[in-house]
Amino acid sequence: MIYLDHASTTPLLPEVISVVNDVLTESWGNPSSSHANGRKAKAVVETARKTFATDFGVTPGEIFFTSGATESIFLGLQSAILDGCDFIITAATEHKAVLDSVDFLAQKHQIKKLVLAVNNKGQISMTELENAIKAHPGKTLVALMYVNNETGLIHPVKSIGQIVGKYDGLFFCDAVQAALFQDITPRDLGIHYLSLSAHKFNGPKGVGLLFVARETGKHSLWKGGSQERKMRPGTENVYGIAGMAKAWRSNFDSRMEKRNLMADLKSIAIKALNSIPGLEINAEDGAPHILHFSFPSAKKAEQLLMALDIEGVMLSAGSACQSGSHQVSHVIEAMNKPGNQIHLRMSFGFGNTKDQVLSACQTLVRLVS
Repeated sequence: MIYLDHASTTPLLPEVISVVNDVLTESWGNPSSSHANGRKAKAVVETARKTFATDFGVTPGEIFFTSGATESIFLGLQSAILDGCDFIITAATEHKAVLDSVDFLAQKHQIKKLVLAVNNKGQISMTELENAIKAHPGKTLVALMYVNNETGLIHPVKSIGQIVGKYDGLFFCDAVQAALFQDITPRDLGIHYLSLSAHKFNGPKGVGLLFVARETGKHSLWKGGSQERKMRPGTENVYGIAGMAKAWRSNFDSRMEKRNLMADLKSIAIKALNSIPGLEINAEDGAPHILHFSFPSAKKAEQLLMALDIEGVMLSAGSACQSGSHQVSHVIEAMNKPGNQIHLRMSFGFGNTKDQVLSACQTLVRLVS
């Protein structure tokens, strides 16, 4: 089996499994308990918090653990609105977790929203973004992702942060697909809120984090406990948090080596797929671990994916959150791609080899020829 769908989820690293098992057997107490068992669990959580704070260049008090990116996104966006933002700007190619949250919150709080259009490469207009912020008399919240989860396009987050800061707005960044291969330094990038999900970088599912800049207000998603300094009530997922920190550290220490390997795999795949008639590579210079490509075909995407699966090759047609719908994704629609094309995403990660990628591409070429 050749797994090339790491943008959907990633396998656990062996050392992550080891850490999770250790916590399950040795540090299983409630972090809110004052006895030795609770203090041991609390130490696990706080050590993980310091790990992310150090690597992000922020303080531990700005890191909050959640159940994953979807929760972090809603929590961050709502917190920004409760902090005084009365206008939200996002883009048509954002993850549905952002777009659906923006729709709900704009209606709930009766505030304005603007969904920026993109060009056929998936890029927003920086001029349009700045003009929209400049024209608004109140406080603006900009919600734009670091790396697009379908195409791998990298947004110019530092420039976005500078524009937002110029007009005293707040910048929320979904950095889920940037975790492994992009620099994440929120203060340098002008980011006020940032979300991550552990299972996108070889950590456990069901755990994520939210960075909230110290200069912003802190507003909880719900009430019911004092955990995470009342920002995110509920007993902490101690073993998940420990596994997330271990996965982050393991990848962080070797990120340049892995970034180069992913870039090599992407280059090999592009060359191997070039014989497909009408092949179009989207965001070729984007994130090294995501290759999104399109080509005309009489076959439907789901038929081709099933044929690949039977051959032992696992790819996707886009976001896993939309799998099963058999519809062209909102990202592809926003980029105005031809409707008669097949759009596929190949995403690389831990365990992939050059031979695997070449074999998978050869199988795909054979199936579409």
